[in-house]
Amino acid sequence: MSTEDTRLRTLLRAFRDDAFAQWLLPERAHRHHVYREWFSMVLAHAETAGRVIAGADDLAVQVWLSGRTGPPAMLDDAATERLLELAGPQVHRFRAFGNLSTDRHPREPHQYLALIGVDPAVQGTGIGGRELGDALREWDIDGLPCYLEASSERSRNLYLRLGFRDFGDPIVLPHDGPGLYPMWREPHAT
Repeated sequence: MSTEDTRLRTLLRAFRDDAFAQWLLPERAHRHHVYREWFSMVLAHAETAGRVIAGADDLAVQVWLSGRTGPPAMLDDAATERLLELAGPQVHRFRAFGNLSTDRHPREPHQYLALIGVDPAVQGTGIGGRELGDALREWDIDGLPCYLEASSERSRNLYLRLGFRDFGDPIVLPHDGPGLYPMWREPHAT
């Protein structure tokens, strides 16, 4: 299996039953189909417009995008149109999330952690925090702050331990969606 395939598999497994993923696409079979193509497009885009970081075993995958010139896009225009087509009857949820997250995204230069997924087989073992900490140290050396939207209280607590702070109020998704927690981290002295 290629590295891209194992990274995709990790992201799919990590987000299979995530509350945010379920909100975007409530039907599991549709969710799996859309996420497979969406994450493939995100990984391809990040390889040119950002950086994909994974450990040797690809059990934790981080997708970073450069926000040096403003809020970064997770996909190029053609891939965005494809995603909206794939979303079908749930396209309104994708648009709502996109609009809300773009409105709240910081405008100053930063690195954006668009996605981080840890394979469920190793969640809770510290692998995600260790690998994310390694990436943050790299951005610290570059003097770049980091931004993300935590999708759960559990992940928010991890990010707080890694030096992030809340960046305004939570983003409230419509249609009884879960809260997202915008978070910002200033670079630490190295």
